[in-house]
Amino acid sequence: MYQRLRNIHRKFRKKIKLILKPEVSQVNLHRFMQKVLNKNPQLHHHADASTISIIIPCYGHAPCLADMFESLILQTRQPEKIIFVVDQSPDNSVEILSMLIQQFQDQTNSQFEILENSNNLGQAASLNRGIAIAETNLIMILNDDDYLMHDCVEMILKMFEKHPQVALIGGHCQAFGTNELPDLQKNIRDFSSLEQIQLAIHYPSEVKYYRSTNAINMTHSSSTFYKSAWKAVGGYYPNKEERVVPNSDRDFQMRINALFPVGINDDIPLSCWRNYSSVDHGLNS
Repeated sequence: MYQRLRNIHRKFRKKIKLILKPEVSQVNLHRFMQKVLNKNPQLHHHADASTISIIIPCYGHAPCLADMFESLILQTRQPEKIIFVVDQSPDNSVEILSMLIQQFQDQTNSQFEILENSNNLGQAASLNRGIAIAETNLIMILNDDDYLMHDCVEMILKMFEKHPQVALIGGHCQAFGTNELPDLQKNIRDFSSLEQIQLAIHYPSEVKYYRSTNAINMTHSSSTFYKSAWKAVGGYYPNKEERVVPNSDRDFQMRINALFPVGINDDIPLSCWRNYSSVDHGLNS
């Protein structure tokens, strides 16, 4: 009984804190909306889900690259292009990626490209650099230490076809630790059919009421959006002071939601997230 009361009290305090000191900066959100709408008052995204690129920012995860690469090669629907952006990584990421591409290129129709930053730009700027050169309609993000479900690209494309109004689709993940990846189920179909997957649609009118960073909650890896929407919101924001929330991925997702409907799958994992391996701090966040 005592523990139950403590939990209720903790949740109550958290709600009060969010009311008095929200995690979402409505000031920055208002500035963003004014800036975008003054430039282009009639916004739209190009709803064509026929082509897709995967953008992978790389920093400090050389031991994880082979696993990540495997999840690309085993996609049931290959992306048109896969772009690695190596952000002055303090390891041999470039050499490993070059070797993997050479070894597996004949097993896929995807085109590969490695971009090397001349200095450390951080994840937000690195993503913008990769997305800018992608020539596809859709962009999927994959962190270099994570792993895509093998039918992730195929299922995401079908979700966009089913929900043409949304500009961004995301979902949750399976967490895994050392030596646990081989034992995970790696197909979305192992959990659900496409017909059974439900997307919670969040509309722009809701965003002004957001207080918590997790008001919309999706894993960065596997999150997919139209390049036209990325362009409309001005891309990822490298400058933390301009963001709606501190983290660049959630800030980007919320700014897209401020302009367009966003779809979130709350039930089925779209990717596998590696526990305790993140080096995304400082510039790399």
